[in-house]
Amino acid sequence: MRAGAAANRMAAWRLRPCRRLAAALLAAWLPLLAAAPPALAHRRTTGPTDGIAIAGISHGEMAIIDAHRRAIVARAARKPLADEAFRRVLNYARIQHAFCLWGLAPGSVADEESPFNECSHAYLAAAKDLLVRMRAMPDMDAATRALGERVDRDLLLAGALEVCSYSADTFNTADVIRPRWAQMTVHPPTLMAFGGLAAAGVGMTAAMAWRRRFRWRSLGRSEELSFIAIGYELRRA
Repeated sequence: MRAGAAANRMAAWRLRPCRRLAAALLAAWLPLLAAAPPALAHRRTTGPTDGIAIAGISHGEMAIIDAHRRAIVARAARKPLADEAFRRVLNYARIQHAFCLWGLAPGSVADEESPFNECSHAYLAAAKDLLVRMRAMPDMDAATRALGERVDRDLLLAGALEVCSYSADTFNTADVIRPRWAQMTVHPPTLMAFGGLAAAGVGMTAAMAWRRRFRWRSLGRSEELSFIAIGYELRRA
């Protein structure tokens, strides 16, 4: 019986980190639920301007540039003799893409109301700027020319003239745009996506905790049976 009690205590001890993790996830999630703003503010305050200026991108252009973003960045990375401004824009495009969760948030490009829409404008504007700079280079290669022509054709066919609140915004390599986390509570697709991730994390934590608890219970029962068998053998002796 002592072995079973020890196993249960050990299981409870192993469960404590899992419970703390679940509590931490809930503690991080609840403030966001309480911080829902009364309205979405689409204009941001002006940030640092001591970097390289990047022209804005219209809402209608975003989907086209997004479809070619990977190819644009790959071509830009192959420019060994690019000047410092070009390299800084390329670095900004990569950093901004990561800050915007690599474009994985639902509606980040197409939905103006998404808390990730402004940061999507930033990394796609940087990608567009890279393409413009590459096409202006005197040593533009055939692959870059073909890429630029595909983008032009897609923009023409899509009639990408749609604008939104961020279309007039310009960007700067010194100013990294972050998602508007406080607004995710009033954007149902984002709320559902992150809520699902949080629920999945809690569920996985609970499943791991129950598995460990069952393992320790089984181990304790095995040890208890072993002690009973030893005691029986000792009595026989």
